[in-house]
Amino acid sequence: MRFFGVLALLSAALLGGCSSVAETRENPPILQLSSAHKAKDVAECIRDGWQGTTVLGAGIGGILQASGDRYTILAPDAQSPLHLVDVIPNKGGSSIRYHFYRTWQSPLERVTDVVRSCAK
Repeated sequence: MRFFGVLALLSAALLGGCSSVAETRENPPILQLSSAHKAKDVAECIRDGWQGTTVLGAGIGGILQASGDRYTILAPDAQSPLHLVDVIPNKGGSSIRYHFYRTWQSPLERVTDVVRSCAK
């Protein structure tokens, strides 16, 4: 019985470090960009770019979620989502907001470079 108590405490401690999409969005965006391109095109570009980007030998991935004409790209890890980009259509093309889960750390430049290059 004591084993299960320790296991429950350990599980609670590990889960306490996890974040949700909403919690990641609460962090101020580290990039806010505008693009003349359609939101779907920008979102697909970021997804594809992140799927080809590696950090410490592992791909960061890129999951594209659509909700109407808005798009979210996620790059999850054990504390998912680590990287989150919202792409929203506007009159001139699209608006891009990139949030990073770890407010105490900056993302690698090669990850943010993908977002910047897709906005151009």
